[in-house]
This record gives sequence, structure tokens and C-alpha cells, in this order.
Amino acid sequence: MHLDDSLLDQFIHTFYGSGTYSGKYWFVGIEQGGGDSFNEVSKRISVWQELGKQELDDIVEFHLQINMDKYFSDPIKTQKTWGQLIRIILSFQGKSTTASDVKTYQRDLLGRKNGETCLLELLPLQSPNLSTWHYDQWSDLDILKDRAAYNEFCLPWRSEHIRSQILTYRPKVVVFYSYSYRYLWMQIVGPEVHFTEESNSWIGQSKGTLYLITKHPAMRGIKNSYFESIGTVIRAYLQRENANA
Repeated sequence: MHLDDSLLDQFIHTFYGSGTYSGKYWFVGIEQGGGDSFNEVSKRISVWQELGKQELDDIVEFHLQINMDKYFSDPIKTQKTWGQLIRIILSFQGKSTTASDVKTYQRDLLGRKNGETCLLELLPLQSPNLSTWHYDQWSDLDILKDRAAYNEFCLPWRSEHIRSQILTYRPKVVVFYSYSYRYLWMQIVGPEVHFTEESNSWIGQSKGTLYLITKHPAMRGIKNSYFESIGTVIRAYLQRENANA
């Protein structure tokens, strides 16, 4: 089993996630989970090619093409990471965060090309965990010989691209999720953003964009209330800033 290395290389250099850079709410993770199956990875990259090899795909269109309609068709299944990111948005907007409300937002608004969100991945390829690496078996690309080579190659320029897009589009809120990569998130936003710890998150602001570093939605023992509280913190912070403007 072997991936098309030319297409794979294009994917690594191009793909960043789903939604729209014009969205008000950006969420940045380290990488997509999954990727434990050659067929799964191959299918995703082929669909990405069929949809035009874009930086950002429409999340519904993409998942319907890879036959994962369970997140968008009744009975809707809540995707764990997405669900907690949605709770941040709904809480910030002062809306209900019931399971039904989360599913409706996931179906209709999250990661849509004409929506209000942008979901980005710092690293482009799926991986089930940090200790598992299959791409050396599926590709002859030198940058995929092991995770260390992959990280060393991808992190500098992908970090800079995300930073550049933030500065270009000026989203209202950027949430980086995962405390473990706090040093990377702070490198992306740059030294001009001073972070302070507040309500189990790190928060800073610069040039009209509010930045947060939160715990990962898949963290063991994490509760819905944590992400709802993040939305409340965002709302209170922006209200204070508006009052002082």
C-alpha cells in the first residue's frame, strides 16, 4: 500500500482545515485524529483532490464525500472535539448549549464555507496519537520518514502561514486548544501578545483579536462546563474592552 507521493506532498503544503478565513471565530488544533487506516487516509486525500485542492474545505461537503454523514444527518452524532468548540461559541453568544443546540450548530454552521468559523490544523496529516506513525510505510517522502522529520519540516512555515492569515483577516477570536502546545501557540501569535492566566485558560489580545489557549476537548475528564465557561470569559473580556474603548 502506497500513497501518491506527489498528491500527498501537495496536500501537506496546501491543506489547513475547513470553514472560512473570513469567519469571526477561529479554532486551531495540532492535527486531526484518526489516520490509523491506509484506506481512510487515502480516501481523505483523494476527496481533497476532487474538491479542488483547497486550503479550506466545507466541512459538510468533505465529510459527505468520505461517507461520514453521521455528523450531519439525523440522527446526528456529536463529534467530541467539535462539540466542545461549539459550546464555546454558543456560550459566548449567550445561547443555549444543550446537546440538541450543539448538534444543530454542528449540522448547519460549523466549518462551512459561508459561515462564521474557521477550523485550522497546525499539522496537515491525520494521526491517531503522538506515538504512532504510519506514513513511513505509506510514502517515500523523506519528510515522512518519522514524526521528528515531519515536525521539523512542517512546523516553521505552517506556523508562519497561520500567523499571516490571522494578521490578514483579523478574526474576533482565535482559540488554540491544547495546553501541551502552549509554546507553539505563543510563537504563532508572537511576542507582542502578552498572555495572562484566567479561568483555566491563557488569554491575550492584540490589534482587535482576542487569543485564548485552552485545554483540549478530548482531554480525559474534561467537562462541558469548562468550554461553556470559556465562552463566558470571552464575552466578559470583550464587554470590558468595549466599555473601556
